[in-house]
Amino acid sequence: METALNETFPDSIVKAYSSLEGSLSCFNGSNVNNEPEGVWWVLMDLGLKGITGLAAIRVILSVEAKIKLITVSGNDDELQVGACFGSGATAFISKGAPVAESMTLIKTLVNNQQPKSRWLSASGYCNVKDIRQIQLTDRQIQVLSMICEGKTNKDIAQALGITEITAKSHVGGIFKELRVVNRTQSVLVAQKLGIVSAKY
Repeated sequence: METALNETFPDSIVKAYSSLEGSLSCFNGSNVNNEPEGVWWVLMDLGLKGITGLAAIRVILSVEAKIKLITVSGNDDELQVGACFGSGATAFISKGAPVAESMTLIKTLVNNQQPKSRWLSASGYCNVKDIRQIQLTDRQIQVLSMICEGKTNKDIAQALGITEITAKSHVGGIFKELRVVNRTQSVLVAQKLGIVSAKY
């Protein structure tokens, strides 16, 4: 896709990285701040080495408000797509979509100062309004990570300095947002979406 991007944007600088950690070097220092009117577009493969999935989206978007992100993945089921949009992605492109059509979408987004959310699947454009976005707060992600570590509500409460009732409330909110009914299911979904590391 890097070649196609260079051909589509001959007057722009296109940089490719194999990991999130490597790409962050692009934003270090004053690179972004020196372009007050510019928008930095990031095309991110959800299968990157190291930090992946939704965790990677949150890290990238936390760097600078001017950054807009397009996610690319071979897995374009509604859960995955909804989670990406819920984490702040501007668009979702399936790896199965034709390259030419993908480039057309990217060009449209880049040239539009206020782009609308778009989802390009292998079979064509899908209606973003038809999917449910998954939105977890920073606290919920923190609690979910602890669930993945096998911690109980009591453990979570002690670690975060909150009451056990509050911890239970956070867990219930996570289950509802992920559409699961128990901790095992929440761990599996968290790993699938890259909310937490698959090491758990």
